[in-house]
Amino acid sequence: MESEKDSNLLISAACGIIALVSAVIIAFRVQTNNAKKEGSTEPIPLPPWNIIYLIFLPSFLALTLNKDLLLYNVALTSTLLNLPFFAKILVQMSILGSNSDHTDYIVNFKVTAGHLAINYVLGQISEYKSLDKVEVNLFSILLTDLYLIDSDSLYVLILQKLFISFGAGIVLIYLITKTYNENNWLRTILLMCSWTGTFVGLTMYQLDPILGKNSIVWIYEYAAATPTRIQILSIWLVSLILLIPTIFNYKIQLSPNFRRKIWHFLVLGLIVYPLHLDAEFVKVSLAGSLILFLVVEQIRYLKLYPFGVTLDKNLRLFADFRDDKGPIIISYIYLFIGISLPILFNNSVVGLVVLGVGDSLASIIGSNYGTINWGRSQKTVEGTMTFVTASFAVCAALKQIGWFFQNKTFHSLLLTCTLSGILEGNSNLNDNILIPGFMSIVLEILD
Repeated sequence: MESEKDSNLLISAACGIIALVSAVIIAFRVQTNNAKKEGSTEPIPLPPWNIIYLIFLPSFLALTLNKDLLLYNVALTSTLLNLPFFAKILVQMSILGSNSDHTDYIVNFKVTAGHLAINYVLGQISEYKSLDKVEVNLFSILLTDLYLIDSDSLYVLILQKLFISFGAGIVLIYLITKTYNENNWLRTILLMCSWTGTFVGLTMYQLDPILGKNSIVWIYEYAAATPTRIQILSIWLVSLILLIPTIFNYKIQLSPNFRRKIWHFLVLGLIVYPLHLDAEFVKVSLAGSLILFLVVEQIRYLKLYPFGVTLDKNLRLFADFRDDKGPIIISYIYLFIGISLPILFNNSVVGLVVLGVGDSLASIIGSNYGTINWGRSQKTVEGTMTFVTASFAVCAALKQIGWFFQNKTFHSLLLTCTLSGILEGNSNLNDNILIPGFMSIVLEILD
């Protein structure tokens, strides 16, 4: 019976993907024909190649990690189609309704409408510059998945509730900034008080019943519950106190690329060992830290006194060309998401390894010593070789000492690192999201 259920789900998902690909092709043909009728000689640009990743990455992530999300992810991908709001809801509900296990139309409507609302908010905030349409849709799908996941894991519940509270605060801030544009102390006080009250109040309302006590009291008791957790917190605190002033020191002559990649190496060192010592505590910490990163970006984005301008100035030191496209500095958020999601939802450190070592060394070696480019890409074959070698070396070392990858073979790790390196060298989508997701999928398939 379970096999028949899975077969029906796969058939519905496959039909949905075929319909989406067909719709993209038809839309391109219609644009081309209309241009010819109007006498235009300008070539119609092909759909962005990243659409392929958008269609298949969420689908394969769901297929390998949580099949219950598969048809939702296929349906929500149709947001990329250039259709009116209600037409998108109709298309998505039609795809969901094609499967007998997704016939609750009220739930389907809530999911599709919520996804489109998230998509709209992300588009407005990023102005479709910091994030293009494909990336906005990808993040919208991931955030929708977060609420669809049915899990009793403490860190998942905390992350879900924190994002609900954060989202409610964002909506309130959006409404305030639309009516009060002048950037002064009064605006800062109004925004911070409104957001903090909403976030803290809603978080305590949601989490207190789950935790069985006041959330703030619980945080202290949970962090101090064991000597190991106190040791982990001490390592993090001392490391940050010593390293952050050094990294931000303007007098130390470092290239922007190397200065940016230092964070990647730092995150690897700060998470791998603590994760081995107390995995649940690190996962809960990552869930809270993800929101903390978003709060920092919110302060910088809104230029809130007294830290907003200073944050903007210092974080721009680590920005890459993608961050200069729009108002959001997205790179460090991408980094944290790419590292955290495999740990939280797949108990895997692939994101930590590939972003902490592989991608970082590939960028440094490729930009300084690379001579053979991948086609028209600025990325080099030398960088890819470094990526594969470094990623596999760390994965193999972690497996050898018995910390991680115990159920994976060395051959599967090498093949995964090789395929991921080739993809990294030929993709324009942000590596911090694409590569960890791809590696998680390949490792699960090979397993």
